[in-house]
Amino acid sequence: MNDLDRDELEIHQLLSAAKPAALPIGFREAVMRGVRGQRTATRWEWIFAAVLALPSLAYLVWGLAAHGAELGASISAILVAAQGLDQTSGVVVVVDGLAVISLALVGIGSAVAAHAMLRESGRPRMVAR
Repeated sequence: MNDLDRDELEIHQLLSAAKPAALPIGFREAVMRGVRGQRTATRWEWIFAAVLALPSLAYLVWGLAAHGAELGASISAILVAAQGLDQTSGVVVVVDGLAVISLALVGIGSAVAAHAMLRESGRPRMVAR
């Protein structure tokens, strides 16, 4: 079953022909050494992370408090539609664009905060294994 258009098929064949290659041994450790090389996290990283994440979190909490029932119905309709079930007929799914942008900004702020945390002085932390 091929659901690609003709234009997409050429690119798909080109990309699928490339052999996957493993990263060189020690690549991850070299990157983490570079991140930890500057042991002092600047205040600006934490301020930038807070400026991105806090207003977005406040908006999401407000949206959940003000429109929690609608949000729950939308999420359940999206999940049913994603499963491919035919129970979505007549269901209107409303996705708030500002909520999507807020979730993205929270994610970016979290990434900046994780970077600042890794650069902090003190013992090295294992974020993920």
